[in-house]
Amino acid sequence: MIRNFSIKSALRNARTNSVLSLAKLFGISISYAVILFAATYVYYETSFDKCITDYNKIYRCVMQGELDGNKIDFAVTSAEMADAVLNEAPEIAEAVRIIFRGNGLMYYNDQTIEAGDLAFADPNFFDFFGFPIQKSLQNTFESENHIAIAKSVALQHFGSVEDALNKVVLLRRKNCVITGVFDDLPINFHLQTKIIQSIDEINPEQDGWGSQNYFTYIKTNVADVDINALSFKLTKTVHTHSGEGIVDAANAKSWDDLRYSYNSFMFFNAEPLTDIHFSKHRFDAAVTASETYVYGAIILALLILLISSFNFINLNIANLTTRFSEIGIRKSIGAGNNQIAYQFIIESLLFWIIGFILGLLFYKFGKTQLLQYLGLTINITDKAFVVLLLAVFSSLFIFNLASNMIPILIFSKKHTLGLIKNETTRKGKFSIKDSFLILQFVLSALIILSSLFVQKQINFMVNKDRGYDTQNVIMLYMWNMKISTRKTFIERIKTHTAIQSVSSSDVYFGDDPSMNGAWFETREDENYFHTTVLPIDDEFFNTFNIKLKEGKVFDKEKQSDFETALLNETAVREYRKSGSLIGKRLFVGDNTYNIIGIVKDFNFRSLYHQVQPLVITQIDNSGNVFIKIRNNQIAEALEIIREERKNLNLTKPLYYEFHNEHLANQYLKDQQAKKLLFILSLLSILIACVGLYAISFFTIIKRTKEIGIRKVNGAKITEVMAMLTKDFAIWVVSAFVIAAPIAYFTMNKWLQNFAFKTELSWWVFALAGLIALGIALLTVSWQTLRAARRNPVEALRYE
Repeated sequence: MIRNFSIKSALRNARTNSVLSLAKLFGISISYAVILFAATYVYYETSFDKCITDYNKIYRCVMQGELDGNKIDFAVTSAEMADAVLNEAPEIAEAVRIIFRGNGLMYYNDQTIEAGDLAFADPNFFDFFGFPIQKSLQNTFESENHIAIAKSVALQHFGSVEDALNKVVLLRRKNCVITGVFDDLPINFHLQTKIIQSIDEINPEQDGWGSQNYFTYIKTNVADVDINALSFKLTKTVHTHSGEGIVDAANAKSWDDLRYSYNSFMFFNAEPLTDIHFSKHRFDAAVTASETYVYGAIILALLILLISSFNFINLNIANLTTRFSEIGIRKSIGAGNNQIAYQFIIESLLFWIIGFILGLLFYKFGKTQLLQYLGLTINITDKAFVVLLLAVFSSLFIFNLASNMIPILIFSKKHTLGLIKNETTRKGKFSIKDSFLILQFVLSALIILSSLFVQKQINFMVNKDRGYDTQNVIMLYMWNMKISTRKTFIERIKTHTAIQSVSSSDVYFGDDPSMNGAWFETREDENYFHTTVLPIDDEFFNTFNIKLKEGKVFDKEKQSDFETALLNETAVREYRKSGSLIGKRLFVGDNTYNIIGIVKDFNFRSLYHQVQPLVITQIDNSGNVFIKIRNNQIAEALEIIREERKNLNLTKPLYYEFHNEHLANQYLKDQQAKKLLFILSLLSILIACVGLYAISFFTIIKRTKEIGIRKVNGAKITEVMAMLTKDFAIWVVSAFVIAAPIAYFTMNKWLQNFAFKTELSWWVFALAGLIALGIALLTVSWQTLRAARRNPVEALRYE
């Protein structure tokens, strides 16, 4: 009976105070939807590679160290490492090598089959990771031209798995046989490809120990081994077999024995499979994410929860202050403190349950659109979602029950006479209600400031001068075209006035170039440095307007220039001797070059990284083609490209990308963070303002008689409005003063992730403060104007 009365009373009160009720439901339902979204996102991101059966036995080998003050952190190792460690370390049961190289475009009859990035792997790849595969041969990769494709590709282009097997397709100008069809790799596996070819096709043995381009994975006999001991054995094995002779690796007993010197060392560490997704190595083909953003999602969701909780508590307090008489009357006829508390707890829980249901509906109907807007992927099973839902429900239930108990218990214990007389106990300048409002706006200001600084940093990176011209360059992938046809196409394109220049490179410019060891003058340790290598043709400098500092650029008419190289300024600083490098010899891997020029530094990698040493070599007519368009004649240039392809009877689809868009994609995760923060900024300020509106509504009602008296005594409308809005303005300003230093510290830490960063400008803080203050004042202005213009006679008759 008491329970029925409590529910009926709660519903009656909700109808009576509809403004407060709607404000409560809006805040908690939005916050619960955000919590659900954040929980599924965090679960998905932290589930990577746990789909692999033996994930706790698998490790990736990475190169980490320091060479003459330069930090080394590479996801790649040499081709020889896998066999060496497998033979030397009895705790290692199996090893596999993988390398990504080029695009997996295939041609079958008149079909063009796009399979994404092309991977080359050892024959045991599928068994190693436990991926199911249907194959036509006992060994999928018995020959170098054998390939395996994903089941989705087989069904789309061949109709069935069986019909796809043994088909001959054209891949990279070679006929290849489909000898295997594997289940599509799990979406939460760190490597993604739909086509894998035998690693024998690229002849890894010829690379030896000197070239680090392969992803090497090892599987131990038992799970969760001592990673430090395993890494030591890996490092010792590599230094023993690589033939460097710099350290006595065979007799090494400690890590110090494997150092070249105090500040020069190269270690080969074992990285657990489940750590790869959050790693930050160079030359990594893995699908990675930033732990910063995962933790950020948790923090932001909690901030939204706190904002809505403070809002809910504040509105509850406002509601309770209007019900003093009701509480007093109930206590005077025998209701105890526990019964009063029970009544208000039931009301809070009723709101909470309805809010959770609304939040679940918001999540279900808004998730797809939100994911599309953010460019995110969240893929979890129904079972996992139910578990998450129960966990979130239970956690929020306990949190809300605990957070609402304090004001309920305080008001339920008030004396009966004081309640009937509607007496308040406010003694200081700020009440509990004021404090919660300030906390709401502190959290909202933090989110707004974070959003503005993230947007400022991303705009800075996208628009920063990289040291070369990034605009109006179309990048074409033309590796599957015959060399002679590609040459003819390039020559024809050059004749059009809309085209300024055409060049090519072995590297899809904007991606990481290959890395190699290099030596100045002689192959001695003191002349060694690590560098990236960028093979280009002689037109590349004109296409991207790369500035020459000293010497000359390539001339393809001189055959001898194909044995020359240019360095960037950072590479020159690796030279420890005095004098110019022009004319000196340079050894890169097994190749020898004469240095003919120095170019000014330019950012050939993302702005997360400082400019690093770069060696530029000359090639001719490569498969990555770059077309510089004159005077923004983009539409005309694209039509020219299509016409010239048509003239050469090139019927295969045209794949192109603008260089500046490709660079912008390097900051995809940051763009997602910017969008997410923008949405959360809107939600946080909206929740806070809905609460502020409701609070101002009840504050003005309580001060109706005071307003009437002031107007009778001659107060103007503007004076009444100023009186009513003064407290709200003080709350917002106080909140901003508290939030500003916290935001400065937090964003300063976040900016440390970037080698090139924007400034934490004062005007951003001022803008955020004005936005928060302006929105708050606009929220209460309608209520205050309405109250100020009210007939004072009506106001004095109130109550």
